[in-house]
Amino acid sequence: MKDIGEKIRGIRTLKGFSQENLADMLGLSLPAYADIERGKKDVTIKRLEQIADKLGVTLNDILAFGDRVSFFFDQCQNSNVSTGNGSNNVNYYDAKELQHKIEKLVLENEKLKIEKEKAELEAKYWKEKN
Repeated sequence: MKDIGEKIRGIRTLKGFSQENLADMLGLSLPAYADIERGKKDVTIKRLEQIADKLGVTLNDILAFGDRVSFFFDQCQNSNVSTGNGSNNVNYYDAKELQHKIEKLVLENEKLKIEKEKAELEAKYWKEKN
């Protein structure tokens, strides 16, 4: 399981924010924020909620980042996938290939959602800053 700092960094990176942007939005110095991502500084729930708010995600999104998709696919291991014609099942290797394709599509969908949220957050940030 990734530590909190790595999860925050992952979400921040996916959303396209620099450490400087997020530190500024949180009212922190760059070194103080960088210490959070490196796990050198304990983070309170209140600070995590602030980070989640600035990233446009929930606290649960941060805590579960990187775990949700892998958990879903772990639950699909060794299961047969119906081809839809009612008579054949896809063998284990085909099922693994389908799982990878689905995982890729899920991640691409998440990326698009994050890009949209990033654009909305940046617009809000610049509007408030000016």
